[in-house]
Amino acid sequence: MGKLTIKQGAFVKAYLLNNGNATQAAIDAGYSTKTAQVIGAENLLKPIIASSIKEHQKITSGDFVFSKEEKLKLLQKVMNKCSVDDDEKGMLNAPSVIAAIKEHNLMQGDNAPVETSTVTRNIMPVPTADSTESWEVSSAAVHLRNLNV
Repeated sequence: MGKLTIKQGAFVKAYLLNNGNATQAAIDAGYSTKTAQVIGAENLLKPIIASSIKEHQKITSGDFVFSKEEKLKLLQKVMNKCSVDDDEKGMLNAPSVIAAIKEHNLMQGDNAPVETSTVTRNIMPVPTADSTESWEVSSAAVHLRNLNV
């Protein structure tokens, strides 16, 4: 592939600066306003222009993309800065700290529910009986059994 012409280079620059509006990029690059829509669409189809745009997007996106480690460090910094206590008011920016902790936990996978097991134990069995008298006898038997007598 060859090099971009001056107008093509101006188109690429304008396209990147205006968030991908090909018509406006064509106008900004010096093409006629009457033909800007067609020229803009045609320029995006030209391999040399398309590859130049992709190349520039890769370079610029690298500047804005944080690694996971950098994000975690930044969240830690937010937590440290915002969790300042005031003697009278308490924590000055608690919502920011809570939001940073939540985001930190999401990134670390610490947001999964904690599994707990509930064990139900029958501390004192309730006797069943047909009458009050039989209930008293059953209750006494259960009580003696619990005492290991």
